[in-house]
Amino acid sequence: MRVLFTVSDWGGHYYCMVPLGWALQAAGHEVRVACPPAQERALADAGLVPVPVLDGPDMTYCTRLIRYQEAVDGTGSLPGPPLHPATGEPVADLAEFDVAAETARFWQEAGRALERSHDAAVEFGRAWRPDLVCYDLMAPEGALVARLAGVPALYHSAGLFGAAETEPVLETGLEDPTGSFARHGAKPWSRDQIEYVIDPSPDSSLPPHGAAQRIPVRPVPYNGVRSVPDWLLEPSSGRRVCVLWGYSATAMYGPHVPALRHALEAASATGAEVVLTAGPQQVQALGELPPGVRVLTDFPVDLLLAGCDAVIHHGGAGTVMNAFTAGVPQLCLTLSIDGPVYRERISRGGAVLALSALTSTPQQIRDGVAAVLGEDRYRHRARRIAAELAARPAPSRLVAPLVELARTGRLAPAGR
Repeated sequence: MRVLFTVSDWGGHYYCMVPLGWALQAAGHEVRVACPPAQERALADAGLVPVPVLDGPDMTYCTRLIRYQEAVDGTGSLPGPPLHPATGEPVADLAEFDVAAETARFWQEAGRALERSHDAAVEFGRAWRPDLVCYDLMAPEGALVARLAGVPALYHSAGLFGAAETEPVLETGLEDPTGSFARHGAKPWSRDQIEYVIDPSPDSSLPPHGAAQRIPVRPVPYNGVRSVPDWLLEPSSGRRVCVLWGYSATAMYGPHVPALRHALEAASATGAEVVLTAGPQQVQALGELPPGVRVLTDFPVDLLLAGCDAVIHHGGAGTVMNAFTAGVPQLCLTLSIDGPVYRERISRGGAVLALSALTSTPQQIRDGVAAVLGEDRYRHRARRIAAELAARPAPSRLVAPLVELARTGRLAPAGR
């Protein structure tokens, strides 16, 4: 069987798909991953075969434009001046960038990029002729390839985001703003046409999927490859807290979000060993770190969490799912506009204390750190969620049902 994955320029959206790719390859099936060129190396490092033909808008640049316009309108909540969309540096004067004109130009070019991406996906699909297609949140080109080839397509969620979101702030991806489906002679695309969703979300945080059939799967953490330092293999003499601040947080909101400094100081004040993993720019911007903080630059979080008593992070879905899988209590300091809805969703199971990174006070963050480290209920509920996820079918157990789906159009239940 030939399986095509289509993925976007965001590793956090497709890392969840890598273990399924491994499982399919190990079972003898051919796997190709259509991707933007920027993801070619990361996919090759993961042991999959990239096909770097996709295109699309720069979502970091897009988010900076949105934040800049909010600053101009006086509706934003950033702790300081917005970032210049091109340079990523804080601006001294809002007048130095014409955000209205640049937004119009950006969306024109974004439309052309999306058209090119759909065209390239269709061309590759016709040449390679997949039997099954799997796509991520921001790469529905795969759905078009499947429709034209007459084969099944599955949306693979990273967790926590559904196929049929009812909240406007969570309605991202899975659409066709350029009309590329119709342009290629296919029925116009919309979310309600999704038939299958591979979803690792815990039961307490299930997102809405509408009429789509949900395929539960055990999340197998993957966040890249790195060697593990010797000290991390040894148990900590006391409690260990991981503080993670991803590239997306720094790129979109800048390296000077005060909540990160407050979190580091609060965790250090408890006497715990604190391990910070962040990008070089973020680490440099923090300056002198509190006592007892170790730094691992850009370290895969799944290799770090097993020995941790708590994790503090900026709210990325991949990080939340990694911590759920590891059974580690979380203090989530969300940044994005979907914050209130998202915070409520991830907090339902009782393993996550979620706060706004942009509006929480230092005292609220100190109280949050004390709660996830000191209150047994967070630890017990985190372990309960981890046990639930461990009982799910592994990605390898999805292979036979997916083969049957490709062969007959029917999806059989996956085994344990």
